[in-house]
Amino acid sequence: MAEADLYTIVKVARNEDLTEQIGRDRYFDLVDHNKVRSFRIKRLMPFNLFKEVVAKEFGIPVQFQRFWLWAKRENNTYRPDRPVKPRQEAKPVGHLREATNKMNVAELNLFLEVELGQGLRPIPPPVKRAEDILLFFKFYDPLKEELRYVGRLYVKARGKPVDFLAKINGLAGFAPDEDIQLFEEIKFEPIVMCEPVDKMVTFCGSQLEDGDIVCFQKSPQVESSRQCEHPDVPSFLKYVHHHQGVCVVSMEKVIKPEHHIKYGCRISSEPKPTERGQGTNSGGSTTQTHSANVPDGKVRFLAYWVSSKASLLLGRIHSTHKDTFTKFPMKGQKLQTVLLESFASFVESMSTTKVNEVQEDVLRQAILSIEDFEQVGLELSWLKKRLEEAKKANKHAESLVYVDLCEAALKVGRAKVRELEEGLVKAKAELEDCSTDLPNSLAVNDYLLLDVV
Repeated sequence: MAEADLYTIVKVARNEDLTEQIGRDRYFDLVDHNKVRSFRIKRLMPFNLFKEVVAKEFGIPVQFQRFWLWAKRENNTYRPDRPVKPRQEAKPVGHLREATNKMNVAELNLFLEVELGQGLRPIPPPVKRAEDILLFFKFYDPLKEELRYVGRLYVKARGKPVDFLAKINGLAGFAPDEDIQLFEEIKFEPIVMCEPVDKMVTFCGSQLEDGDIVCFQKSPQVESSRQCEHPDVPSFLKYVHHHQGVCVVSMEKVIKPEHHIKYGCRISSEPKPTERGQGTNSGGSTTQTHSANVPDGKVRFLAYWVSSKASLLLGRIHSTHKDTFTKFPMKGQKLQTVLLESFASFVESMSTTKVNEVQEDVLRQAILSIEDFEQVGLELSWLKKRLEEAKKANKHAESLVYVDLCEAALKVGRAKVRELEEGLVKAKAELEDCSTDLPNSLAVNDYLLLDVV
């Protein structure tokens, strides 16, 4: 069995991840699991021992953790589906992954539910009964055209939204009696489906279930609605969905400039060359010191033209690893620029990656990218060496954690053995005492008053 087959990548999404991503990196569904904390865990490690690892990482004691399994639905959405049961926690992590992962990917995605009490301290999660539904809530502000995650709530399947309005308003910091509209985010591929939720119909009557997403907003006033380009949740989500796939050139024509950043569109902000390079020679004629062949917004790096941001990073690489670019064979200027800026972007992303985040999937993708860059002549042995060092450092850290967990479990086991041994000695002593006074004419299966009455 290959070493990779001995491990499972466990990706744990938390409330903090949803808050961080929704309205910034994503608008639909709940979270990108490639951007949450991941753990490389031995497949045979019991899940309840994995919870100890999580406790050390996040500072959430085991008794306050409740994990949810994710499931891909028929409409291609991906939502928390059901909590991990106590009997499942006694089984190996790999078993839980295999039982829930139909695509046979060596990953296990989880949502960590943590309930916070006074002082934002963790408390035991509420008992989840059959009639309880866990819903996730997003709030939309049409004046700012902002969507954000505000929290989750347990509701009763046969309860009505109108009975929970005070709690829902509380998620956004509104007064309990604020008039709001509710919408269910149903799906976003191939088209957006976001429908109103009737506040007077039960949650089960609206077919809401665990993991569903409810978006809400203040009930719009007529005057303010006329000022909003996208006055409600459905129109906003359809707008975002339509423009997320539009190319940069098209977006420059149809989206307001302030939306370039807002909707995650990367539009170059490199300044165009100015006329500052022009001067007058002693004979009175004008000279052009800025080359006519310089691409807009690019600066010189070695014999190539790249963005100023890429130039700084590439310059640092060149000063430390001088052979990196010596065999770069590309002749076409545009291709040179694209490849070098792409390489700079890759290195920048790796620079912001912590060693403990270089898990199996990250390492695999990084190696593939390095091999691609080596195909175009970049010498990257130094980068491969660093990734190998990170892999070893991770393996060492994982081994330390596993040893700590095993020693802790062994300590508990030994204490239990001692307790059983002491109990056995005591029981034998009691048995011996009882045996001396045991009546010969009475057995445990006899009637109580046999031979007496």
